[in-house]
Amino acid sequence: MAYLATLQLLIDAESESAATVMSSDIASHLQADGQVLDWSVSDARAVNETIRDSIVNETYVSGECFGEYIVVSTTKRPQDASFWSNTYGWTAYDLATRFDATVADLPKAVQHESAAFFLDRGPASMLAMVSAR
Repeated sequence: MAYLATLQLLIDAESESAATVMSSDIASHLQADGQVLDWSVSDARAVNETIRDSIVNETYVSGECFGEYIVVSTTKRPQDASFWSNTYGWTAYDLATRFDATVADLPKAVQHESAAFFLDRGPASMLAMVSAR
């Protein structure tokens, strides 16, 4: 039986082309071992600044790259207006737009404000975070 599997790798590289080369090298080694019959690297994209910073600061935790991110105001705001929604603007946690790690830039509507991507750790954790400001 044959299976087609999609694999995502978080690679610390200087450029997208370098990440593509590294991915190709990994797949080539697996193919040489007979574990992979065929392969293709479809794309390599930059990740958001939150992930880049955690890699540089050596605080990255395995799996964080594959979670959902939300935009949170980094200035004091009411809880029901601390999270960004592409539909409603600044809003409550449950209405916030979720982004994957490859959305590297904040939405244009909030780029002039003090805001950042944060890994969505669930309502209790995120509400505690904004309350602590």
